[in-house]
Amino acid sequence: MKRPHPVCTRSLLALAVAASLAASTSPAAALAGPEPGPAASALTTVHVEADVAKAQSATNNVKLIGARQLDDENAQNFDDAVRYIPGVSVIDIGRFGANGFTIRGLESDRVAITVDGLGLGDSLDPASYQPYDFFRSTRGGVDIDALKSVEIIKGADSITAGSGSLGGAVVLVTKDAADYLADTGNDTFASVKAGYSSDSEETLASATLANRSGRVESLLVLTRREGHERASFDDAPAQTGPGRRTPDPLTRTSDNLLAKVDFVLGDAHRLGLIAEIADSTVDSEALSRLDASYHVRTGHDKSDRDRYGVKYEWKAGNRLFDTVEWRYDQQKQDSSGLTYMLFNSSTCPQSVRPCDRTEDRYYRQQLDATNIHFDKVFDSGGTRHTLLYGAGYQVRDADFSSVDTRYVGQTGQVTLVEVDPDFVPKTDVSNWNLYARERIAIAGGRFGLSAGLRYDNYDYKPRPDTHYQDPSGTVGDVSFAVPTWQLGADFKIAPEHTLWAQIGRGFRAPTVEDLYYATSTTPGIVDATGQEVDLWDSVANPDLQAEKSLNTEIGWRWQGDGHLLGVSVYRDRYSNFIEYVTRVRNPGTGYRVCNAAGTTCTVEYGDEYTTPANAGRVIVTGVELEGRWLLNRDLSLRFAYSYNEGEKQNGDPLASIVPASGVLGLRYDAPSRRWNLTGNLTHSAAKQRGDAVETAANGTVTPSSAYLSDRFTVLDILASVYLTEKLKFNAGIYNLLDEEYFRWQRVRFVTNGSGGVRGGVRGDGIDRYSEPGRNVRVSLAYAF
Repeated sequence: MKRPHPVCTRSLLALAVAASLAASTSPAAALAGPEPGPAASALTTVHVEADVAKAQSATNNVKLIGARQLDDENAQNFDDAVRYIPGVSVIDIGRFGANGFTIRGLESDRVAITVDGLGLGDSLDPASYQPYDFFRSTRGGVDIDALKSVEIIKGADSITAGSGSLGGAVVLVTKDAADYLADTGNDTFASVKAGYSSDSEETLASATLANRSGRVESLLVLTRREGHERASFDDAPAQTGPGRRTPDPLTRTSDNLLAKVDFVLGDAHRLGLIAEIADSTVDSEALSRLDASYHVRTGHDKSDRDRYGVKYEWKAGNRLFDTVEWRYDQQKQDSSGLTYMLFNSSTCPQSVRPCDRTEDRYYRQQLDATNIHFDKVFDSGGTRHTLLYGAGYQVRDADFSSVDTRYVGQTGQVTLVEVDPDFVPKTDVSNWNLYARERIAIAGGRFGLSAGLRYDNYDYKPRPDTHYQDPSGTVGDVSFAVPTWQLGADFKIAPEHTLWAQIGRGFRAPTVEDLYYATSTTPGIVDATGQEVDLWDSVANPDLQAEKSLNTEIGWRWQGDGHLLGVSVYRDRYSNFIEYVTRVRNPGTGYRVCNAAGTTCTVEYGDEYTTPANAGRVIVTGVELEGRWLLNRDLSLRFAYSYNEGEKQNGDPLASIVPASGVLGLRYDAPSRRWNLTGNLTHSAAKQRGDAVETAANGTVTPSSAYLSDRFTVLDILASVYLTEKLKFNAGIYNLLDEEYFRWQRVRFVTNGSGGVRGGVRGDGIDRYSEPGRNVRVSLAYAF
C-alpha cells in the first residue's frame, strides 16, 4: 500500500517524463473553429459554448475554462475545475471545505477571486485556533453551474483583479441570457440537468431558463446539490480516533440561484438587474477526534452569500469612449460554525460527567461596491490602440461573534453562556481605486505593447466594543495607498513564432485579521519603581502595509492553424509578507511578573511581545509548458506542464509549492460531432523532504510537515454523447487504473500522533487523506 513518505529522488529523466505528460482539455474546436456537421447548430444550444467567454486579463499567461468544458469534465467544484491545470490547486481545510486557490505557491487571500468584477470576502482563519477546528471562515459561495467562465491568471494582474493578485488571480464570470438566445428577435431556451458522482454520492439537479420578449432579456439558473464526504482510496473498517482510515462522515447540501433581467432601452442603452443567492450547509461527525475526553463531536456549518446588483451599459461610440459600463453591487457573506461536544472532563459544571458543550462562531461581511468602466479602440499613425480605464469605490463591514454554552450533564440545563472576546472588532473598510490599461498594436499586429497603472487607497476604521477589548491601546484607524503597474511586449519573429515578456507589480491589502486580531496584555510591575504597568503579549501594528509582488516572465509561442507550443519561465519576488514577529520594547527595564496567586514572581528585562509585521520575503521561480496539436480532423493532442520552486528570506523552501506536474490529453471527436472521447493522463512528482523543512531561530532544521506525497500517475476517461439533438449525456471514469495516491495540498497540514487536533493521525490514519479510487460521474441534460 502506497502512503506519503519523504524518500524520492529528483532526476532529469523524471523531469522529462513529467514534461511530456502535461495538460489542457479544451475541445479540439479551439484550434479547428466551429464544429462542422448538419446538427452542429442544434447541438451547440444544449450548453453555453466555451468560446462565448472572453479573457479579462491582458497578460500572456492565462488559462480560460468555458462552461462547455466544465460541463464535459463533470466539474462539481473548483477543485474539479483546475484538475487538469498543472501548478494550480485548491486549498482543502477539512470540515470547512475549500478556502481559495494556490497559484505558484501562494494561497488563500494571496490569490484574488472575483465574480463579475466583485471581490469575494476575506477569510478569517487564526492559526492559533486552527487545531481546535471550531471555526474557519472560507471564501466559497459560488456554484460552478452558474458560471460562463473560470479564468486562471498566472502572475500579477492587479489591473484586472485588484487586491490579492500577487502570484495570480481567478476571475469568474456568470452566465447571461444572451449566451443561450439567438442574436435577435424573441426567443426562449430551457434546459434541465441531472448528475451523480460516486466518490461523494453527490446528486445534482439544475434548471436553466432564458428568454427574450421584446426589449426584455431574462435568465434564471437554479442548482441543488446533495452529497456526503469524499471517499478515500479503500473502504477500511469503521473506527474512531486518530487511527481512523476513512474520512469522517458528513452531509452536504447547497442551493444556488442566479437571476438576471436586462432591459434593452435602445440600440445603445441597456439596464440590467442581478441576484445571486447561494446557501450551503454541512453536518459533520468528527469520529477521528474522539478519545477519552470527547465522546461525541459534531459540526453544523453554514455558508451563505447573497448578492444584488444593477448594471447600466451605454454604447456611445464617441471620442472619449466606445462603451461605458456602470454597476453597483451589494454582497453579504455569512459563515457560521456550531460545534457540539459530549465532553468528559473535571471542568464539567457541577461535576456531572460527561457533559454537553457547544461552541458557536459567526463571521459576517457586507460589501457595497460601485464601479465605472470605459473602453475605447482607435487607430492613430498606423497603430491600433485598445484603451480601458475606470474607477471604483467600495465599503466593507466586518463583524464577528463567539458564544460558548455549558450544560449540566446531558440534561439540557444551561449553566453558563459565555460570550468570548471577538477575534476581530467590528470594522469598516473603505477603498477607492483608479486604473487604466492600453494595448498598442504596431505594424499590423506584428509588434504589441501593453501598459497598465492602478492606484488604490484604503481606510480601516475599527469599532471596539464590550466584546472586543484592546488593553494594549494599539488598535486604531489605518490608512495607506498602493500604486501598482504592469508592462508587456510581444513580437512576431516569424508568422507563427512570437516572443513575449511581461513584468508587473501586484498587491494584497491587509485583512481585518491581519490588522486587528485580538490583542492581549499581562499585569507587571517596574522592578525599580514599583509602578504597575500592562506588559504587551500580542498587539496590533498600525504601520502595517500591503504585501507586494514583482512578477517577471518571458515566453515563446509557436502557433498555427493546427498546432500550438508555448514555453515560459518566470521569477516572482514577493515582499512585505505579513508575518507574526517577536519584538522587545524597553530592553533595559526590569519588570516583575507574578503568577495569578501572587506567590511566585520573576524579574524579566524588556517587554517581549508578538505583532504582525511586513517581515517576509519569498522568491519563486519556475517554467511552464503548453502544447496542442490537431493530428487530423477528428483527433487532437494537448499537454501542459508546470515546475516551480520557492525560497524564503532565511533560505527555507516555500512549503506551499505544489510538486511538478503535467497532464497529457488525447481527444477524439466523431465525424458527426455527436460524440467525443477524451483520455487525460496526470502525473505528479513527489514532494521532497528538502522542500518541506523549516529552520528555527537557533538554526535547528525540522520537517514542516509530518507527511510527504509520493509521485503518482492517474488516468481519466471522459465522454460526451448527444443522444438526440437536445439530449446530452456526459460520463467520466476517474482514476481508471485504481491508483492509490495522496496530494501534497491535502497531506501537508496533517499532524502525526495527535488525535486532539484537527488533522491528527496515528498509524494507518493517514489513509483517510488518500484520494478516491476508481470512481464515476454521469450527467444528463435536456434542452427544450
